[in-house]
Amino acid sequence: MAGSEARRSGLIFGLDGGGTSSRLRIADIENRLIFELSGEGINPNAFNPETVFSRVRDLFDQAFSSLGEKIKPGPVVPDDFAAGCVAVAGMDRPQEQAEFNAVLREQIGFLCPVLLVSDPIAALVGGLDSREGMILIAGTGSIAYARLADGTSMRAGGYGHFLGDEGSAFSIGFKALQRSIRSLEGRDIPTALVPDLFARLGISSAQDAIALVYRRFDKSHIARTASLVAEYRDRGDRLAIDIYQGAVRELVSLVVSVAAAAGDRLKCKELLLWGGLFDHDPWLDSAVRAELQSVLPELIIRRPYHDAAYGACLLALETLDS
Repeated sequence: MAGSEARRSGLIFGLDGGGTSSRLRIADIENRLIFELSGEGINPNAFNPETVFSRVRDLFDQAFSSLGEKIKPGPVVPDDFAAGCVAVAGMDRPQEQAEFNAVLREQIGFLCPVLLVSDPIAALVGGLDSREGMILIAGTGSIAYARLADGTSMRAGGYGHFLGDEGSAFSIGFKALQRSIRSLEGRDIPTALVPDLFARLGISSAQDAIALVYRRFDKSHIARTASLVAEYRDRGDRLAIDIYQGAVRELVSLVVSVAAAAGDRLKCKELLLWGGLFDHDPWLDSAVRAELQSVLPELIIRRPYHDAAYGACLLALETLDS
């Protein structure tokens, strides 16, 4: 199907690819849902390229097969699409963009405009249902983005567990381990956290932590202890409280950074809170909101209206407006 005919067909897609799962959304030209499909994770930071691209191909193959005969005579093919957007971690780097483009164009066969963006951008656009605004993500890792109406974006954080991820679940868990060892040696705030923290991590002493961190490091395993630290925080444990207060300051600083970078160019002052820490920890959600309102009182803080796959479809539509 030629480009003008593809435009009239009105099919667009948005692919949100995370580390644990991915979601493909297919919609019409008004972004009305036609079909959704979930698949395995396609984050290139978590899997090798062969695995990622095989999963991407499989996802589209399943979608084309499932849609066949439902919306038009004959099977659905890449030429039926007017636009698309792939939102995956790392898509702001030229190498990842080139590799994904090769798969989408040469292996799957898309000819339509396909926008490649980092997944927080799609989460921002979908979550706020707006082409501009800000997002603060706090899950296993952390990052903040601002996006202007013209598509310009700026970020703070998101450099991974060694260089960043401040205020994230990993950071909270790792600081709890690090500072619990210091506390055992009388070099930090006394805490009752140590026995349960060690048990959760599968170690029995501070010496065991050496092998845990340097021989069998597992970021997710450490990040999962953040909920335990939160339990001790709520019991009044001083060290756990201090760790979480530090996390609040770090998360707020990410937003302050991107807000300053955007300045007056950002007309929409809405901020989206996104991620597992906000979803599952009311204390943290409330504390971050309160601190943000103190330092950036003009902000309107939101929870998501839609998911990142919806946002990816909105971004796909932008390519048709340009």
